[in-house]
Amino acid sequence: MKSAIEYLLIAALLSFLFFNGVAPAWNRVHSDFANYYVSAQLVVEGQSLERLYDNAWFQKEIKDHGINTPGKFSPFPPVTAWMMTPLVSFSPLSAQQIFTLINLLFIMLGVVLLKIITHWKTTHCIILLLGGGLSVVNNISFGQVYVIMTVFILIAIVLEQNLHSRIAGILLGVFSALKYFPVVFVVGYFFQGARVRKNNPSFPSEYRLVSTFLLTIILLTSMQFIFFGPSVMRQFFMSSFLPHLNGELSGQGLYSFQFQSWDNFFRNLCVPDPTYNPHPFIPWAFGKTVFKIVVTLLMICTLLAALYRYKDAHRSARKAVYLSAPALLALVLLPASATYHFVLLIIPIVLLIKENLLDRKSITIILVLYFLIGFIPYGTAFHLSAAWGLFFAYPRLWLVTGIFVIVMAQLTSHKLKPATL
Repeated sequence: MKSAIEYLLIAALLSFLFFNGVAPAWNRVHSDFANYYVSAQLVVEGQSLERLYDNAWFQKEIKDHGINTPGKFSPFPPVTAWMMTPLVSFSPLSAQQIFTLINLLFIMLGVVLLKIITHWKTTHCIILLLGGGLSVVNNISFGQVYVIMTVFILIAIVLEQNLHSRIAGILLGVFSALKYFPVVFVVGYFFQGARVRKNNPSFPSEYRLVSTFLLTIILLTSMQFIFFGPSVMRQFFMSSFLPHLNGELSGQGLYSFQFQSWDNFFRNLCVPDPTYNPHPFIPWAFGKTVFKIVVTLLMICTLLAALYRYKDAHRSARKAVYLSAPALLALVLLPASATYHFVLLIIPIVLLIKENLLDRKSITIILVLYFLIGFIPYGTAFHLSAAWGLFFAYPRLWLVTGIFVIVMAQLTSHKLKPATL
């Protein structure tokens, strides 16, 4: 009976993936894929890229390449323009169809890696991965790379466990240059290496990973400066990267609920705008900065307390905490989040459960919150907010924050395993 329910659930999740992810991606080029594809076309065609971060110019290039969808290159780093170069010989739709098949292949590979890491049943791994719901579905339909990045992070974790630290460092470096997020795992490896080295003078594998990661970042940054030129790099840092850290996405509404984050919540709560937010609940523009600093400091202090508590724990438990806790914090404090970002949530959840760092009740609650993040009817939530208040517009933010709080509470009260290096 239990197996039958599992197979029915898998069938339902696969149907959801096909009808809401694969079918749209197969029939229409979405803006996210168009951004990657057209920027790669510009590279291959040898066009001047001086206006790469000019949204109006880039939108015209999208249209000129036969794609009828809104798009922009910002906030991507310049290296992103190299990502789809192997597919530019195909028409836009054919290229997206090929990329859809690649994404599906990585979903299957992700299930295999989850099984390798956790030793769970295959059905459980499938349910956990596809249970990400919209995080996986929108990644497929929009032509995004977060499923691929998640799988490569899992590959890096497995490689490091098997003492292939340098390869792991290269993988994390490449994806950090593209999407930044893997940096948090490198930070975890650095702290883990520092604890190992304190009791053992030899150069730990974690340090080999970190050093290779840094070399990869330096190499890719240098290649970008050489290929794109200092002007484009300056535009990236000044008009894209730095504003992005403050939740300001060029060409997209500052007050839009779609990009849920603490930045966005406090902006809608405090910062007046004559068109988009004429009557904020707390009309105090500087309050956005104050509240953001307070929340950020509280969460960072909570994280540091958990990391400090595990500094002398069993090596495998300590590593799981050092990799998972910063990743969770990063997902909570993302300056602007989208549904597909949360496919990454599976990594810290799996590592924590695998090491038995959470009790059964907490695991159940966290998995329920994880599944809710994947299947929230966001449109309904946004409509509710208009009638019942701003709080209802941010369900994903509250759910991921809830996961962080539960995990931190467990880590600061969990009985530690005996310490070993």
